[in-house]
Amino acid sequence: MSIVLATTRPDELAAFSKALADKTGQDVDVASSGAATLERVSAKSPALVVIDENLPDHKPLDLVREILMVSAMTLTAVVTSMSEEDFHEAAEGYGVLMALPANPAAQDGTELANRLSGV
Repeated sequence: MSIVLATTRPDELAAFSKALADKTGQDVDVASSGAATLERVSAKSPALVVIDENLPDHKPLDLVREILMVSAMTLTAVVTSMSEEDFHEAAEGYGVLMALPANPAAQDGTELANRLSGV
């Protein structure tokens, strides 16, 4: 299993990323754009891609759709500032494993790892 974190702010998400890595036993590979993320998905078909808001070239849910076209078995989680209700409405049918808060912390990484292990 491998995990990709699509973000331009890896330092700010370090505690989240570390908790996710520690709980899953996997390295978290950082990609700084949607294009780089899609390259990694094409090459490695990771088990999980965590997509942060404000990537320079993709909106999060657009990237989720593209990932599904490249690797339908890759699960996704999205860092979002949208309300839970708005996110659910916008992401319905995409199979997003989890919506994460705009600034996910270590406990969010642990929770995401727990959900991933339950799939």
